[in-house]
Amino acid sequence: MIGAIIWGSLSDNVGRRRALLSALLVNALFGIMTAFMPTYGNFITTRLCSGIGGGIPIVFAYYCEFVTQAERGRHLSWLLVFWAVGGVFTALMAWIIIPRTGLTVVLDEEHHFSSWRIFLVVCSLPSFGAVIGLYYMPESPRFLLEKGREVEAMVVYKRIFKWNNAHNPGAEYQLSELELPTTTSTHRNHRHTSPNHTSANTFGADIMHSLEQFWGVFFQLFMPPYFKTTVLLLIVWLTCSFGFYGLSVWFPEYIKLLKSEEYEKNATIVDDDVILDKVFNNTSFENIHYLKTKFNNVTFSNVLFNHVLFLNCTFVDSTFTNVRTSRTYFRYSYLEHNTFIDTDIYDYRFDHCEMKNNTKRSSAPGCSLDFDYNIHYKEVFQENLIGQLTMIPGTLVTSLLMDKLGRVRIMSISMALSSVAAFFIWFLNSKIGVIVFEAVFNFIFISGWNALDITTTEAFPTNIRTTAYGFLSAASRIAGVMGTLCFGQFIYSSRAIPMLTTSAVLLIGSIVSLRLKETKDNLL
Repeated sequence: MIGAIIWGSLSDNVGRRRALLSALLVNALFGIMTAFMPTYGNFITTRLCSGIGGGIPIVFAYYCEFVTQAERGRHLSWLLVFWAVGGVFTALMAWIIIPRTGLTVVLDEEHHFSSWRIFLVVCSLPSFGAVIGLYYMPESPRFLLEKGREVEAMVVYKRIFKWNNAHNPGAEYQLSELELPTTTSTHRNHRHTSPNHTSANTFGADIMHSLEQFWGVFFQLFMPPYFKTTVLLLIVWLTCSFGFYGLSVWFPEYIKLLKSEEYEKNATIVDDDVILDKVFNNTSFENIHYLKTKFNNVTFSNVLFNHVLFLNCTFVDSTFTNVRTSRTYFRYSYLEHNTFIDTDIYDYRFDHCEMKNNTKRSSAPGCSLDFDYNIHYKEVFQENLIGQLTMIPGTLVTSLLMDKLGRVRIMSISMALSSVAAFFIWFLNSKIGVIVFEAVFNFIFISGWNALDITTTEAFPTNIRTTAYGFLSAASRIAGVMGTLCFGQFIYSSRAIPMLTTSAVLLIGSIVSLRLKETKDNLL
């Protein structure tokens, strides 16, 4: 959200290439730094800074200003294919690198450089690759013309012509500087008259100038002739983001709930039993409920308790040594003359228990949070990977239809179909059902999101293009946060609530999008 506003504004002032290079470099450097952070506070800080390095508003503007009007929709759709490819890459890397169960995560964390740190390093590499590639790319010629830098724009046009005619070395560029299109901006900026003005001082001055100009440019979005377009796009962005990010949280959390319910149903029940003079060594207790059971002179050594409940139980003269626990609780139980040595059985695990003359020595160090050993990341990675994979064919279909049907029509149809599809949430009562529905939903919805990205890029002139996109993208992040918070509360409620919420929100977006003006014939 922060990055979209910052880099979007800078891009309209200092140039697409320089702003995008800076954004990607911030993203990559802090992404790498995150992997080496020793504490949670430092980790969150570097993640925040890495996120600020998101240069999405610039990417669309920079790319579309190089392609012809006739092929703009198809090319931008192809660009969006690589958004989906990046999602698949991330999901695959998680599948390959990160441990797939909660217990293996805990064991892996004992290593000096655990697997999730490696995962963060690997996911930062594409940003560095993009920085290197972008370094050798020219500035957007459309931006250069907007700033009155016709000579530099001519150099870029000749360079592109040379690339496009590599098979024909004798071809000569025919366009002269006098025939270049003129700026559409009311204020021509002559701050850059030489391509050599790339020093740190100049860039710093450009940043300060951008900040000074931000509010003036921002308020243009809410003045004629852009007011109606801005408001309509803002509503569509908010509805899309609220529905999509809300469901993106609901899908994996609902799968976890289904698995948890199934797990609870299969719990072993031990009722009204007596266990005397017994030693449990190097073993594990999983998904067991002890009810009214008496433990007398029992030793638990090198034991793992995973999802174990002791309800109305009695422990007398028993010993717990080197015991690790997950989701294990003693409730309404009686404990007398027991010894706890090197365990993570902290006080919060005893709920309404009567304790007499018990001894605790050397409680296990580390995090006292109740980390669930029973988490199965394999299902999370699987669900995410399938969801990302289905976006690729959805985007490819969009690329074929974008210039034929138009942006607005695709946007409206996609959101309307997604709104109808949301009603099938009611029938989701299995993990497979959730994964299949998510795949189908993403396939339908991605076309509308892609059309929205392209429409937003084409709806505004060069001098405010990335500022407008940055503002709308930032606002959508707020809606995304609201969506994740709201849908997070829906996990334990009726499926009717996320079903009706998603359907209603996306239907509003579909109806509002019909009021937008088609942009496929707009000149940039």
